[in-house]
Amino acid sequence: MGILADRLDRMSVRVISPDRSLTAELQGRTTVHLTLAPGVYRRIREPDLAQRLATVARLLWAARMKVYYQALSEALDERITTEAKPVSPRDVNYHAARDQVLAEGRSSDGRFQVSVQGMRHWTVHIATGTLGVLGEDQFTEAVSQAAAELIRDQQVKIRELKRQFYG
Repeated sequence: MGILADRLDRMSVRVISPDRSLTAELQGRTTVHLTLAPGVYRRIREPDLAQRLATVARLLWAARMKVYYQALSEALDERITTEAKPVSPRDVNYHAARDQVLAEGRSSDGRFQVSVQGMRHWTVHIATGTLGVLGEDQFTEAVSQAAAELIRDQQVKIRELKRQFYG
């Protein structure tokens, strides 16, 4: 395996929500762990938690991309801090199509769902009553399941787009 693949397989990225109520960590390429500050799970409502989770997802993706560009820089032995600009009409069309990709993930019980369009616009839905039915550990496991499913869905859709545009 190459330097980039090795670094991404061992990646560990951690973010904390602005209000410090949630901590999320991405380990490797697809494993997401969520931790809630003490007492938050008992006090928060589903819509508020969903909004905070969407914020944490955006932060986690941004942090992941920073680590990705660091790993890419190391693999190519040159400093890379952002994606290269499209240089051909095909590249422009690929980027436009990629920005429309909708990736989705849901927990096995369907109570927790997360989606993202173009890895920019995050939506989180928690079924009404979930926090009263699931314990905190069960809920954080549901988040992990949905996050892993979303990441896999995104990877599959991006691979398909690359085949479509670049053969």
